[in-house]
Amino acid sequence: MRALRLLQPVRTPSGFAVLTLVTLALMWVIIPSGAIVRLTDSGLGCPDWPTCEGTITSVTTGHALIEYTNRILSGVVGVAAVVTWIVGWWAPGAPRAVRGLSAALALCAGAQIPLGAVTVASGLHPMAVGSHFLLSIVALTAAVLLALAARDWRDGRERRWDLRRGVLAGGGSAAALGVLVTGVVVTAAGPHSGDDDGLRRWGDLALAARVHVRAAMVFTALAVVLVAWVIREGGIDRLTARLMWIALPLVALQIGIGEYQYRNGLPWQAVVLHVTVAAAVWAVIAGAAYGVARPAGAAYARREADRWQDTQRTASGSALSRPSEISSPQSTQIP
Repeated sequence: MRALRLLQPVRTPSGFAVLTLVTLALMWVIIPSGAIVRLTDSGLGCPDWPTCEGTITSVTTGHALIEYTNRILSGVVGVAAVVTWIVGWWAPGAPRAVRGLSAALALCAGAQIPLGAVTVASGLHPMAVGSHFLLSIVALTAAVLLALAARDWRDGRERRWDLRRGVLAGGGSAAALGVLVTGVVVTAAGPHSGDDDGLRRWGDLALAARVHVRAAMVFTALAVVLVAWVIREGGIDRLTARLMWIALPLVALQIGIGEYQYRNGLPWQAVVLHVTVAAAVWAVIAGAAYGVARPAGAAYARREADRWQDTQRTASGSALSRPSEISSPQSTQIP
């Protein structure tokens, strides 16, 4: 019970919203951390699991340090996910979406533990490594949706499904997922197997790269159409609009990084940056798609409009109550 009392500040809607943002940041950071392990050939820096060469205290240098640092960070991420789940279920009045998404997040984080052990035991089989990455993407998605749900709970915002917009948002998200999956295949077919003692490839690199580029082209076209159509039609909240505008330059940056790394022999530093931006693009797309497919309800929109009108009345009242020595603007209209 004492531990639960320590979590009292984050039981409120505002406190929980902050907690979900911290958890979201950790879910994003762990993705490039795992990429660094693979791309520096440190995947088997610790040949056993969960310890490293039978210990947890003498890991100080080389591949072992990189690998075990990632394991420690994974543990921090897992603890954050579990704490978020406990608070989400324990917080009074938490909506069903908050409780369900917090449970899904904790489940994904927990599933990474045995999957990590399988990845090491398999000798870094490309499919095991790819599954490890894709599960991180699922966890990141849950964290994004949870942060948005917590924000809605804090602001008293209610959402509803819009089938017409949801189809296009779902199509854009599916196209983005296709880019991620084909990117995993490209990595599996490339020179970065995760261990400097052997090179394990899966598939043909040139073919995988061509498929990946075409998937990226389809996604980019759908993203531009989605942004243009929704911005023109309106009816979305400000955060969703900002996410949509952020998505386009992020996609352009990602395309540029991808072109650079392929033309320069896939240097590991460029690949790490590519993976990092890919995770950010996916998080932004997932958040924007959620806001498009589930716009704020009419009651919330009316409440926001009333709040804006009250602000305008207050401003007008302040202008009318100015001291007599401050004159009001004179009309320039000729009688």
